[in-house]
Amino acid sequence: MRDIRLIVSDLDGTLLSPDHSLSEHVAGTIRQYVKEGGLFTVATGRPYRTAMPVIQELGIDIPVILSNGAVLAEGGRVLERYCLSVKNIADMLLDFHLMGLSVLLFREHEIQTFARTEEIEAYEHKERVSCSVISARSSRWTAGELEKVILIGNLLAFNTVWDRWESVHRHAVSPFQSEADYVELVSGQVSKGFMLQRLSRTLGIEAGRIMAIGNQMNDLSMLQLAGIGVSVANSPIELQMASDYVSQASYGEGVIEAINRFVHGGKGIWKYGDWPIEDIR
Repeated sequence: MRDIRLIVSDLDGTLLSPDHSLSEHVAGTIRQYVKEGGLFTVATGRPYRTAMPVIQELGIDIPVILSNGAVLAEGGRVLERYCLSVKNIADMLLDFHLMGLSVLLFREHEIQTFARTEEIEAYEHKERVSCSVISARSSRWTAGELEKVILIGNLLAFNTVWDRWESVHRHAVSPFQSEADYVELVSGQVSKGFMLQRLSRTLGIEAGRIMAIGNQMNDLSMLQLAGIGVSVANSPIELQMASDYVSQASYGEGVIEAINRFVHGGKGIWKYGDWPIEDIR
């Protein structure tokens, strides 16, 4: 049994329920784990503004990984940030837009989009944010930097455009599938695994003493870096095959299962409020 010191979990599709809420069962279990001396943080595709409610609810006071590894932040303060130059990828983003994909541009304090589509409205409802609409014909949006881009829609349309641009941008841009119809673009050097490595150095914790938990292919790099990489039951088969352990339970219950198995030695599924304190290591 490895001596796990730090647990890092994805949010949507992993820690959170299908309706993107945090259940009290899951939250209480994590708070108890931290109370007994464990370290817990999240690695999410969300920016700080939409990840903040969960971070605050769990009382996380160590750095968190945001925007698929583009940002490392603590207490709302950015520690490290790796961005995309909008000017360099503007033509490609317009191609995605013209192919019918909904495009979300994530700046430090604002989310922009070219059109208010059904996908954009669903995203706003899910994340409880408002996106600013900016004309694709304007040159104003091509200035500055982006933490990431989300493309929502048909993956075949994404592949068609990416095939045209990959030879140009493959070193500067990394694409990750984060949901069934979401592809996210970040800076070429960035991934959750890249930033988890930076976090492990910051905290002075060896990768072998980290357990990472996820549910999509954008989690693969951190599952491979960690001493134990766990995919929850609702993960695609490609991620499951690359994991050290696949939970029988889905979403947050899968996170609890992994904690029970790898932190507490598989002594049964404990419920929040019923922890055998003498067995906790």
